[in-house]
Amino acid sequence: MTPLLILFFSVPPVVSIATGLVFATLTKLISAWVHFQRGSIDWVAARLIWKGSLPGVLLGIAVVLYLGIQFDFVLTLFLSVVLIFTSISMLGGMKPGGEIVAKSSFFGGAFIGFSVATTSVGAGTLGMVLLRRQIGDDSPRRLVGTNIVHAIPIALIAGLSYAATGLMDFSLLGLMLLGSIPGVLVGSLLTNKLSTEHLRKVLAAVLMVAAISLLLKSFEVF
Repeated sequence: MTPLLILFFSVPPVVSIATGLVFATLTKLISAWVHFQRGSIDWVAARLIWKGSLPGVLLGIAVVLYLGIQFDFVLTLFLSVVLIFTSISMLGGMKPGGEIVAKSSFFGGAFIGFSVATTSVGAGTLGMVLLRRQIGDDSPRRLVGTNIVHAIPIALIAGLSYAATGLMDFSLLGLMLLGSIPGVLVGSLLTNKLSTEHLRKVLAAVLMVAAISLLLKSFEVF
């Protein structure tokens, strides 16, 4: 959503990030309720990542509020880098990683929290990488449900922080929610009917295109 707002609607990066975070929180709450009702949330795995992602999001908020809108170029550049990394990380299968899971979940979670606060990107795609290392690819519904629940508090903390400082566009948020909420409900119900592998590859390609477009726009070539 953040690259879309920047590239096609010329919304300033900081406003796009702030609005996108609140948007993500509200849509994920609806989807999380569906997954909770279906018992497809691994709370142990979510808590393991929260240990790193919650401190990381607080650090990211501090950085964004310090930099402000005069550093739009830096935020856009970092967003592009995160999109490239997430695109690459989504390719290929993964099995549970044994003893290194706790450490990778903490440090990976810290990076996710920082990334979400500074770009609004990472909770979904990077979170999925860590969860796939914890619980493998055998249960797509469990992966999706846990990933959504993990993202809610970090997006909520960052989103409310930015809203309190006046960085969020409420009219834009309303329009985004109007179109997305029906899609969230349908998508949550179709989790088991869609090919996770194919969806990952399609999303990886979309993220890579978005990253390249943002880089070109940053250097005023786009």
